[in-house]
Amino acid sequence: MAHLENADGQGQLLIGERLSPVSYHVTVEERDEQLVAKVNLQAPRDWLIKQGFKKRATLVRASGDRVEVLHDGEVDVADSLSIVLEADDLVYARADALLDAFPELELSSDAAERIKKVGSKDPDSTD
Repeated sequence: MAHLENADGQGQLLIGERLSPVSYHVTVEERDEQLVAKVNLQAPRDWLIKQGFKKRATLVRASGDRVEVLHDGEVDVADSLSIVLEADDLVYARADALLDAFPELELSSDAAERIKKVGSKDPDSTD
């Protein structure tokens, strides 16, 4: 897997019926001629417990798209103070679909060319 780009974004974490502002990180990699976005975020353990978080929540990105984020096991006071929540890999066949989903990817011209090259190998593919 070849690393292509990193970016930080702003969204909201939906736990139960509550939305709270949160920052997240996205990493874009090339895998099998597709673009793979990996999304993760960190949140304070005690805050998550107070919000009623168990193992999963929904990240609402600035674009309005929703992504489920998970923690490996139920969060409790024995966990570290900072909890990492991760989404399943998001796979895109086309560069424009990736860039539409993650406008925070303010790419250098070199990174944009690498992503477009990967995302244009099969023009008939869909995301």
